[in-house]
Amino acid sequence: MTQNAQLLNWLESHNNGITTLEASDNLRICRLSERIREIERLGFLIEHEPERTAGGARVIRYRLQRIAYG
Repeated sequence: MTQNAQLLNWLESHNNGITTLEASDNLRICRLSERIREIERLGFLIEHEPERTAGGARVIRYRLQRIAYG
C-alpha cells in the first residue's frame, strides 16, 4: 500500500486527524505535508488546524473534511 493510500485510510478512520509526529510513529511517513498536498491534488479536502502540544510546540493537525450532502 502506498503512503498516500495509508494516509487516506487513516484520515477516513480517525476523525481526530493526524500530526507529523503521529504520522511518523504510526505510519512511518516522514514528509506528511507533502503527502497531504498530493492527496489534496487528487481532490480531497483536508483541514489544516494549528495546535500546540503539551510541551508548547506548534504543530498542524490534518483532518479529512467531511462534506454533508442533502
